[in-house]
Amino acid sequence: MDIVENDPRPHHYQFAHRVLAGLARDLGPKMLAHEPDHGFSAGFASLWNDVGGRLPDGQQLPSDGLKAELITLGPHRLLVVVMPRPIAPAEAYYTAVVQPGGADHCRYFTLEHAMNPFTGEPYTVLGEWANGSHLNLGSGPAPDLSAFLSAVVTLLTEAEPVHAASHPAPSGPGQDKPERRGLRRLFGR
Repeated sequence: MDIVENDPRPHHYQFAHRVLAGLARDLGPKMLAHEPDHGFSAGFASLWNDVGGRLPDGQQLPSDGLKAELITLGPHRLLVVVMPRPIAPAEAYYTAVVQPGGADHCRYFTLEHAMNPFTGEPYTVLGEWANGSHLNLGSGPAPDLSAFLSAVVTLLTEAEPVHAASHPAPSGPGQDKPERRGLRRLFGR
């Protein structure tokens, strides 16, 4: 039996689970206040490259497929990010910064690639970052944007997590906040 590799690529993981999750926590609804004239995608590609520039040689990834869009679903505003194709567990297909129904805060969701360690069969996991911790919300839908957005809207009807129970964010070397240059242009602040 072959062993399935379980380590996400640092560039992909840090962008979805550290940088975007941190921005959602720190900026909240300011991230969704307005879309730049040129859209979000160019700014997110620049942010992606900035994250990669802080990694050792050989760990940087191209931003192929990365795009971001501000959308409204019913009473909810979402900044949806389509990530470069994930290949390892915990790498995200999509992320969403969500302002539920005009709330004064945002929630941050991920649809992550996962792999059965025994069979090697892929599946997805819905995740949420809340209070500095990663919550595993269980099996997710197929890696399709519409299915992810439907799952997020369903989660918004449930109670918000009061405190996270699993996977606190590790701290240590290499976990610095990304440089904040360009964020004013991207998020208007």
